Amino acid sequence: MQQPTPKKADLVSPFVFRIEWKDGAIAEHKARDLRLACPCASCVDEGTGQPLLDPKTVPADILLFGAELVGRYGLSFFWSDGHKTGIFAWPKLRALAQLGTGQ
Repeated sequence: MQQPTPKKADLVSPFVFRIEWKDGAIAEHKARDLRLACPCASCVDEGTGQPLLDPKTVPADILLFGAELVGRYGLSFFWSDGHKTGIFAWPKLRALAQLGTGQ
């Protein structure tokens, strides 16, 4: 199975991050949806995979300040709540789009 490859990734607004994939697919991820899906050790138990982040603690109007490329395998996002430790691998971002959080 081939890894999903991004063509272009941009912050459209503080609320939306868009990824255009080389296969032509386009995903628009809402800032809050990405924040809730953060895979870092503060947000997900490393041993069990169970979520640690309480969705009630994430404001509906959380802002996405930007993203940084992490190697060639993903992005790290910066949110208005100060969180910035999660690394979203390209396959995770593609899967989030296919689950409906990136439409």
